[in-house]
Amino acid sequence: MAGYDPANTSYASAGPSNGEVQWQTDREDSEGPRLNGWFSTPIIADDTVYVATRETDGHDLEYPGYLVALDDETGELQWRVELPSLASGDPALTGDTIFVGDQGGTLHAISTDGERRWTQDLADAVRTPTVIGEHLYVLDASATVYGFTLDGEQCWEHGQSDFWNGILGGGSSFAANSAPAVDESGVYVTVQEDSNNKRTGHFRTAHVQAIDHEGNEEWRYSFPTGYEPPNTPAVVDDTVLVTGGDQIFALDATTGDRQWRFVVGHRNTGAPATDGERVYVGAKNFYALDLIDGSEQWRVVNYGVDDGLGWTKSVPFMGPAAVTDDAVYLRAGAFDPSNGSRLWGNLTEETVLESNYSTRHYSRHSMTPLSVTADALYLSHQVLGVTKIA
Repeated sequence: MAGYDPANTSYASAGPSNGEVQWQTDREDSEGPRLNGWFSTPIIADDTVYVATRETDGHDLEYPGYLVALDDETGELQWRVELPSLASGDPALTGDTIFVGDQGGTLHAISTDGERRWTQDLADAVRTPTVIGEHLYVLDASATVYGFTLDGEQCWEHGQSDFWNGILGGGSSFAANSAPAVDESGVYVTVQEDSNNKRTGHFRTAHVQAIDHEGNEEWRYSFPTGYEPPNTPAVVDDTVLVTGGDQIFALDATTGDRQWRFVVGHRNTGAPATDGERVYVGAKNFYALDLIDGSEQWRVVNYGVDDGLGWTKSVPFMGPAAVTDDAVYLRAGAFDPSNGSRLWGNLTEETVLESNYSTRHYSRHSMTPLSVTADALYLSHQVLGVTKIA
C-alpha cells in the first residue's frame, strides 16, 4: 500500500543503500491512449510496478483513468486497464488483487493479470483504500467511511452528520482526501468540515475520528485547519499521528486525548511517517520529531533552486517519506534517521521548476510519491512518469 502497512507508517523493512537511474517511463512511450493525469504512488510486487493515473485539479472528469503494470526490470508496459475516470486515490494490493477508486465514485478490484473482478459504487470520488486481513476500508470525497470484505461485500457505512448545524441555523459540507489508518483496535480517519453557520460564521475544521471495526464512532478530535483537507493519518504504539494546516498532532489512540502538537511554520503539512522512535513530516522543510514528546530532533532545510531569471524557487517537501531502520528516503535522496545527515542522492526538482508546467506549491499534488524495496527506490513524478533508482 502507499503507506506500506494498514497503519500507514510508511515504514519498510529495508531500502537501497545507493542508486543510479535504471529506467524512466514517459506517458507517451507506450502504444494506446495518452496517460493523462498525475501518477500515483508506485506499488511493487512480484517483479511488477503498478501505478494509477490520478486526478489533477478536479476539472478532468472527461479523461479516462488507467491502472498500469510495468515490468520491474525494464519499465516496459505489461498491461493497462481503463477506468471510467481518473483515479482519485492510490492503488492498494493484497494477494493477487489490486484495489483502486476513480473520480466517478467506483471502487474497482482488478487482478494482477489485469482482469476486472468486481466494482462497488460509492457516493463520491473514491480515495485510497486500506486493506487489513480480509477487509478493506476506504473514504469517499464527501467523507463517508466504508468497510468491505475483499470480495466486494459492503459491511458498513459511516457518514458525517450535519444535524446540529441544521438546528443552529447553518450548514456544513464534508470532504476527505486521505486513506484510513487501521490497527486491531479500530479505523482512524481524517475529514474536513466546511461550516457556514449563521451564528458562528464560516470556518474549516479537521476531525480525527476513531471508528471500531463494526462502523461505530468511538471518539473524535477536532482542530482548525487550512483550505486542504487533513492528510492520511498513521497509528503506531497506541498513538495516532495526523497533520492538517500548519500542524502535526499526536493523539492517544484509545481516548483521542492530545499528547503533543508541533507547528511547522508553513501553511500546509505533508502526511506523517514513523519508525516507532521518530516521526518524519514534511512542509517547506522536512522534520524529524521525537514520537514521545514531539520535540524536534533534526531538520532538512529546503534551500530551493535558482532559475534563469535569478529567482530562487522551491517545492515544499509535501511528498511522504519512506522509512527504514537505516535511512529516511525523501525524493531521490536518503538521510540518516538518527541525525539527518545526507547519505546519498539528490533533492532538487529542477525538471519541474524549469518546465512550463505550473507546480501547485500548497497541494498534495506538488509532491513526488515514492516507494522503496530492499534494492530500489521508485519515484512517480507528477508530470513525467515513473523512475526506478537502484
